[in-house]
Amino acid sequence: MNVTARRMSALLLLTFSAFATAAEPSWPPELRGVKNSFVTLTTPAFLEIPAAVQEAATRDGAAPFDMAKTPPTVELAFPGHLGPNAAERRLWSQWGDICVAHDGRVYFGIGDHGNDVGGDARCFIYRWDPKAKTLEQVVDMNQVVPPRDGQPAWSKVHAKIDEGADGKIYFSATLNAGDRAKFPTYGFNDNLPGGQLYQYDPATGKTTVFASLPPRRCTATSLFDRSHHTWWCNLEAGEGNALFGINLSTKQVVYQGTDGSVGFNRNFALARDGSIIFNGDDSSIMRLNATTKEILKTHSTFAISKIEVPPKAAPKGKPKNTEPTVSVSPGMRASTGESKDGFIYGTTQVTNQLFRYSVRKDELTLLGPTWLAGSYTTVMILSPDEKYLYYLPGSHGGAFKDGTPVVQYNLTTGRRKVLAFLAPAIEAAHEYVPAGTYGVKLSDDGSTLYVDFNGHPVEKYLPKHLKPIGFGLCAFAAIHIPASERQ
Repeated sequence: MNVTARRMSALLLLTFSAFATAAEPSWPPELRGVKNSFVTLTTPAFLEIPAAVQEAATRDGAAPFDMAKTPPTVELAFPGHLGPNAAERRLWSQWGDICVAHDGRVYFGIGDHGNDVGGDARCFIYRWDPKAKTLEQVVDMNQVVPPRDGQPAWSKVHAKIDEGADGKIYFSATLNAGDRAKFPTYGFNDNLPGGQLYQYDPATGKTTVFASLPPRRCTATSLFDRSHHTWWCNLEAGEGNALFGINLSTKQVVYQGTDGSVGFNRNFALARDGSIIFNGDDSSIMRLNATTKEILKTHSTFAISKIEVPPKAAPKGKPKNTEPTVSVSPGMRASTGESKDGFIYGTTQVTNQLFRYSVRKDELTLLGPTWLAGSYTTVMILSPDEKYLYYLPGSHGGAFKDGTPVVQYNLTTGRRKVLAFLAPAIEAAHEYVPAGTYGVKLSDDGSTLYVDFNGHPVEKYLPKHLKPIGFGLCAFAAIHIPASERQ
């Protein structure tokens, strides 16, 4: 090939490469007003009540709410460095609670809900620095657990992320559905026997395997007992759900329950003495004694959380069912730790009610719907002064239908206050719809609410395989609550 031909070939290659790069949509997309995947917004529009909410608030059984007087300032950042063809991955999403470390930096995880059984999935941990206002990818799970033929790949972080007493970050990744891990199609091996507990060291930037769960088990539910330096989780994929605890100082397993001893498995709570409060298989509240490791059934049950659900329209040509159905909660879906005065607060599964549980008295009290007539809520946080609960109802993508409200619940008055309706204002200003969360934390001083959002961009940015249903584009938000709204 002569010089002219080589130059022509190189020019064609560069042209093709540029075309290919241009043809591949960027993800996250370049949204209006967003620079370097970051934007700050303060607007009176946060305090405007959507018409759909105004109408729903008039219905029987809807919990009343107040409206904040001063809008928050919201910093919004979008996770990047998602790998090639990021826009075409199955479903970028976040599923687990986040961590505020002792230095104020915040850790959260996202994944692509990809082909986990085929070994083609992506899962990352990010860190937000509130001082520098930067978002950094710190863990790529395909670097921690290199892909191998026949080996599954982690597609999300569903359990909590926690900081140990050693200042290191602990987390566990999982599959699209962790209860499938027992199936032979998931080729776990000596290198990857099943779910693992990982340790990220902020000082070195390295992530290592800290411990392995029992083979072919995964977890979507965990919590960390800082006082006893023990990491607890629920084991999925066996012959039923079971509690599992490991001491982070000694790496010794301190407890593994009998399969089937845990009922509804998406949440359990920690008492101040280290006992675990969890759901039994009959909607009862169970307690694992911290000292004896004996499981005791309490006198309290979520079966009292019953609501009548209006009958649905019958299929065409069939008689209409005029009788309402009764919905019973299988247990707690979200919970706080035990407060100084001995209460655990949380939400119920299915019935979507707020509750208060007295650990000392073994008394369960329902506090009314989470939001309006009740909205699915998977995570909540108690303020440092223990005056308020903070939560965002509509976790599974549907929050935007109610404007993505940020709710502050006053524990003294029992009143709900909306600090902001985020979705309409952020969509109008920046073409993004924040739509639900599984991760919420407060800064140590209670002034900033950190939220890891699922969401979607406006339609013009959507790849063909994505629909505007509250998933596909993740975002991280720092919501600065005005001091006047915390008094």
